[in-house]
Amino acid sequence: MIIIRTGIYGYPIEIQALFFFALRCAQQMLKPDGGGKEFIERIDKRISALSFHIQSYYWLDFTQLNNIYRYRTEEYSHTAVNKFNVIPDSIPDWVFDFMPLRGGYFIGNVSPARMDFRWFLVGNCIAILSSLATPGQATAIMDLIEERWEDLIGEMPLKITYPALEGHQWRIVTGCDPKNTRWSYHNGGSWPGE
Repeated sequence: MIIIRTGIYGYPIEIQALFFFALRCAQQMLKPDGGGKEFIERIDKRISALSFHIQSYYWLDFTQLNNIYRYRTEEYSHTAVNKFNVIPDSIPDWVFDFMPLRGGYFIGNVSPARMDFRWFLVGNCIAILSSLATPGQATAIMDLIEERWEDLIGEMPLKITYPALEGHQWRIVTGCDPKNTRWSYHNGGSWPGE
């Protein structure tokens, strides 16, 4: 689970992808006759808006990483390129080494002035399964796994997140909780009671 509280910073990729999947399932199960037609129309609008948002703002590949790195900050209008006012210096150093020329992924979370650049397996896989990822994005996610095989394949066999929290950062977030070891499902994640 992503460490940042979802009520404050937005929704993590796992939640977004699951919500999209639930909407797609509801779309298939509802009948257009009777009261179902209105629900289907509302679901169609929500699917369209959600897929645009995720495919546009959560997607990170080498080209997008270079674009973000060159963003100007303090742009506040409908014409702003830097929609979330992300400060380029907030990009962690490991992202530049991790991002291959061929491949990409949906980042963990997007919110004003902050992006969680970590790789989250569950959200990216659900995005592929639910068709939230475009065919090109799905291929790029699989290309990233192939390119970063040594980093992403662990004992599970795939690591839930990359990079995992370790050391002092892990102790601060988990309170040294022994069940949240590195590479575990919880991955030092915070599960807020909100």
